[in-house]
Amino acid sequence: MKKTATALLSIMLILSVILAGCSKAGNGNNAASPSPAATANSEAGSETAAASEPGWKSNTSPATLSWYVGVPGYSKKWDAQNNYVDKLITEETGISVDFVLAGNDVNSEFNVMMATGNLPDVITLDRWNSTSLIQTLMSSGMVAPLNELMEQYDPYLTTILPQTMVDWYTQADGNFYAIPNYYVSPEMLEQYPGVKTFYNERSNGQIMVRKDIMDDLGITMEDLQQEDSLIQALKKVKEAGVKYNGLDVLPIYLDDKDKYINDSLGVLSGSFGAVSEAEDGSYVDVRRTSEYKHVLKFVNRLYSEGLLSLENFTSDRNQIAEKMTQGAIFMKIGSYADYKDPVGQLYLADKDAKYVTVDAIHSSEGTLPQYGRSLNKGWTLTFINKKSKLQDRAISFLEYLYSEHGQTVNSFGKEGETFTVTADGKFKLNAEIEEAINTDWNAASKKWGFDSIWWLVNEVWLKNVKEAEMNEQTEYQDKLFYGSAKYMFSNDVLDSGNLFDAYAPGSKEANAESKITVYWAQIVPKMLFAKNEAEFETVYKEALATLDKLGLKDIELAKNARVQEFKNATGVKLVSPKYTGTYQ
Repeated sequence: MKKTATALLSIMLILSVILAGCSKAGNGNNAASPSPAATANSEAGSETAAASEPGWKSNTSPATLSWYVGVPGYSKKWDAQNNYVDKLITEETGISVDFVLAGNDVNSEFNVMMATGNLPDVITLDRWNSTSLIQTLMSSGMVAPLNELMEQYDPYLTTILPQTMVDWYTQADGNFYAIPNYYVSPEMLEQYPGVKTFYNERSNGQIMVRKDIMDDLGITMEDLQQEDSLIQALKKVKEAGVKYNGLDVLPIYLDDKDKYINDSLGVLSGSFGAVSEAEDGSYVDVRRTSEYKHVLKFVNRLYSEGLLSLENFTSDRNQIAEKMTQGAIFMKIGSYADYKDPVGQLYLADKDAKYVTVDAIHSSEGTLPQYGRSLNKGWTLTFINKKSKLQDRAISFLEYLYSEHGQTVNSFGKEGETFTVTADGKFKLNAEIEEAINTDWNAASKKWGFDSIWWLVNEVWLKNVKEAEMNEQTEYQDKLFYGSAKYMFSNDVLDSGNLFDAYAPGSKEANAESKITVYWAQIVPKMLFAKNEAEFETVYKEALATLDKLGLKDIELAKNARVQEFKNATGVKLVSPKYTGTYQ
């Protein structure tokens, strides 16, 4: 979503390298002012609205808001009689919620709702799975500009929403229509510095290796950090016939058959320095880069030298998890989160059987490792119906839920009643409540309702106040998420998650991407299992030619347009350490 000049200035003042771009949908109609009925309904509240006072406090009379949640599987029913959190919220705000829950086909359902004009007061949609629908909704004039509602009914909300959030989601018409959940902003990270490392240095993609086996065979970390010496180290594991609990230890494993291309090859591409940025700052598909080609050749070498088993490429996640639980894998490259439990189970069985992380495998070509990170711009977006007669109560209710007070109520309840604050300022649920949750989550959820309203969650704040229950095992396991931190850089402008709306669902680019995804999954194994270099080169050239034939160039042009919007907004021309020479 394109930004106003004022919005851009505010971003640059906050951080030199921060996103300010956003959705391609920029032709929305200017929404009308709130209806006379809505204005009359809230006259008393608007008279007392002030930026220094939470808007929800100005009117706490009973009211019921209808709220559509366009995320399959969400099943909450408001119960202010028996559910602790629901009761506390209703007592404080006067609001009860009539949740309208989605079925499996959210987009079809909501299209019918829009066509009939039968929209609830509040609307939540998944920005990943309802991209086109969200763009249509914002351009339809059916949802109210939140900036206007905040100005009229709840100026306080403007003081607690991160400015970069508002800038990111402000449309070309100058209006801000929706509040995202799980949004991470640089302002919040500065406000809560205790969680900065979690977002700036933590990564799911890791290169992990068994330290006990390294020590037994005299393998050093330096051996594992260079492409050629790594090959020799893996050969040493194979030739030594290492066994653990009677099982042969495999030298190296990637992720399962469905995820190794994105996750494992993705980690290696960062390790070898492949990025989606050309020297002139334009977007380029990473598969075109010489560094990514080198990744494919490296994995082909692992397979050719008998270090990487063919079984790896037919195994599902559970089968690989079982091998890790049994201690039968020396080096694992790819997702750590998917295998965190097996790593923990192995440690519980044998505290010497610990993994450590390799920060990078340096390519023999001498390229800089560079692992891109991006701050989450949200999962869902929550709107207010422009025709709602309860616009004042709706905007103040969103403010309540997003505020630190509302976050506290939703996740912890009331201090002294359901939680205490520790000496270091962390919030801790009462022991009997934690025990109830751990014993029977379903029953406890119905009774207490903690964390049952996800749609305005401020994860940064929650991580800051929630007491981390760390012990020797959790500290060991958590540390593994930070192995690649040394080579991480801010990749917001190139991240696929932030380019998700570079083109609309159903467009020629979207159709091309679907075909390319299927083709790529089929052609990659042919390159990895090539019998010699000549065969590899033949298949590689065929692969790139076919990608172009399927429409990759159109995809790159669309994504580059979005990337340049982001870069122009921030005044940044290059972000990759390959060109800047720095990690930030």
